[in-house]
Order: sequence, then C-alpha cells, then structure tokens
Amino acid sequence: MTPPKPVEEDLYEFSDEKLAAMKIDTLPATLGAAVLELQKDPVAKEALGEHTYGKYIEAKNAEWDGYRLYVSQWELDKYLEVY
Repeated sequence: MTPPKPVEEDLYEFSDEKLAAMKIDTLPATLGAAVLELQKDPVAKEALGEHTYGKYIEAKNAEWDGYRLYVSQWELDKYLEVY
C-alpha cells in the first residue's frame, strides 16, 4: 500500500465535501459503527483467525448493546420529569 500525501491543514475545519474531495475518511462515531466496519475488513478476520474473530465480534456487539440500552442519569434528568 502506498500512503497518501500528508495533509498539513486542520482537518477539524474541513466540510464533509472537502473531506470527500480529498478522499479523507473519518473514524466511526460509535462502537456499533466500528464493529460494522470491522466486519467488512478481511485483513482483521485473517489476522485474528475465524474463531477469535467471531468471538471478538460477538463480544463487541454485546458491549455495544449494553451501552446503547443503558439509561444514563442525564437521560433520566432530561426526559423523565419527576414531581
């Protein structure tokens, strides 16, 4: 693989259009999105091996489900009015 040319500018200020034009991808925003990307990566599957890869995906999906189903104190305060 040949690495791309370095970008010397502040990527934080780039619009989505500019990122796309420069072919700059962003990292997944959630663990769920990261697991979906990992499932598309044949290198990770090959490196970990079939069994370990499957168990890792299973564990990360369980972790994501635990996180996304958790009701935080902020959510309770914001959405559940208690009188």
